[in-house]
Amino acid sequence: MRLYKDNLITLVITMAIIVAMGVFGFLLGSFVLSPKPSGSTKLSYQAKAHYPNGPIKLTYWRTVDGSDVFKPILERWNAIHPSVTIEVINIPLAEYDKRLSDALRAGKLPDMFMLRSDWLPRYRASIKPSPQTIFAVDEYKKTFANVLAKDLTDNGEVLAVSYGLPTLGLFYNTDKFSAAGIGEPPKDWQSLLDANAKLTLKASNGLLRSGVALGTASISNAPSIMALLMMQNGAVMTNTPPTKATFELPTDSSYPSSPKALDFYTSFAKPNKANYSWSDGLGDNVQAFALGKTAMIIDYPYRYLQIKQSAPNLNFKMAKVPQVNGDSPLNYSEYWAEAVSKTSGYSDIAWDFYNFSTSYEIMNLYSVPTMKPASRLDLAKAQSQDSIIGPFAEQVPSAQGYYKGDNARTDAVILEMISTALVGFDPAIAVRVAAERVTASIAGVK
Repeated sequence: MRLYKDNLITLVITMAIIVAMGVFGFLLGSFVLSPKPSGSTKLSYQAKAHYPNGPIKLTYWRTVDGSDVFKPILERWNAIHPSVTIEVINIPLAEYDKRLSDALRAGKLPDMFMLRSDWLPRYRASIKPSPQTIFAVDEYKKTFANVLAKDLTDNGEVLAVSYGLPTLGLFYNTDKFSAAGIGEPPKDWQSLLDANAKLTLKASNGLLRSGVALGTASISNAPSIMALLMMQNGAVMTNTPPTKATFELPTDSSYPSSPKALDFYTSFAKPNKANYSWSDGLGDNVQAFALGKTAMIIDYPYRYLQIKQSAPNLNFKMAKVPQVNGDSPLNYSEYWAEAVSKTSGYSDIAWDFYNFSTSYEIMNLYSVPTMKPASRLDLAKAQSQDSIIGPFAEQVPSAQGYYKGDNARTDAVILEMISTALVGFDPAIAVRVAAERVTASIAGVK
C-alpha cells in the first residue's frame, strides 16, 4: 500500500502547525511520508464497535504534541461518526504526570488518556483492555512494532496503543563531513570514532572544535544514550517481569557490559582519552550543533524541528544510530501510549477510536507534524524511504526500551552514574550503585 495524502488539506494543516511552532524551512514538500493512494481518498478503517443513535462525548487527555496535532484527525473522525464528540484536553507536560496521578487516586480518570509506556504498571488496574473484536493480540503483534507487543499487551489482552515510535539517531553536519573527507555517516561505533578523530580539533588549553557531543550528564537524552550503549553491549536492564534492575550483571563470567559502555560514553568528555571531543563549556549540545560547534549529536527525530528553527541555514542530515552489531541492530525508544479507563461508559467506542487513529492513513497524519515514525510496521517501512524521517522509521522494528519504575528517578540515577564515572570512580562500582538505586525506583512504584 502506498502512503496516504490529501494534498491540499494535509499541506495547509501541516504548514499551519509548523508556522505556529516557528519552524522555518520545514516544508511538507520535502517529505515522501504521505503519497496519496491512486484515485482514492477512502480510509482503510472499518468500525468495530456498536454506535448508538444518541450523542456521545468522550474526554481524552493528552500532552507533548500540542493542541493542533489532532485537529485533522478529529475532522476525519467526525465525518464518519458525527454523533461522537471526542474532547481532547491538552495538558502541559510539566503538569501532566501529577494531574493524571491525582485523577487515578480519585478514581476519576478521563475516558481516554495518554501515558508513557513505562507508566503502564502504575495504571494497569484502572485500564480497560481492548475488546478482542477490535484489537486481538495475535493481529496486534503482526501489525505493530515488537516493542509495543512486549510493553502494551498482557495476559492475551491489548492494554494500549501507540501512534509514534521515536528512536535515537545520528544528526551530522554535512559541510563538516565533506571538509573532513568523510563520505558517509558512521554505521558502527568504530566508524564514529574514526570520524570523530577527523572532526575534533584540540589545543593545549581545551577543545577548539568538537566532533561528537557525548560523555557528560548534561548531554540531551543522556539516560537514553547510556541505555542504548548498555543494551547494545549485551546488558539486560531488568528481570522479567520487571521487579529489579539487572544491568550490573555481566553477560557472561568475563564480560562486564554496562561498565564497558559507561567507560566508553564518558571517554568523550575526558581530556586524557583519545576519544575526547566534548566539554560542557561548549554549552547546550543541541545548540552547539546548531551553531556548528560540534559536528554530531545523538537525539530523537523531533529534534529536527528545533534545529531547523534555530539554524535554518545549517546543512545537516540524520542517519541511523551506530551499532555494536550491525547484523543484529538494537535501537532505543521511549514513547507514549494511549489507553482507555475502566470508568468510561463507552469503552468500546473509545477503543474503536484507537482502531481509527492507528489505521494506516490516519497514523500518517500524526507522523508528519510530530516527526515520530509510525508504530505500524507497514507504514514505518514506507516512511523509511523518506529523506528526513527515513532513518528513524527504519529503526522501528528493532526498537527496545526498559521499565524504569519511576522514570524521573531512574533517569536521575543514570545521570549521577555518568557524573560519578567522570570524576574518576571505577565504572563497575558506579554501575553497581546505580543498579541498586534503579531497583529501588522500580520497587517504589505501586
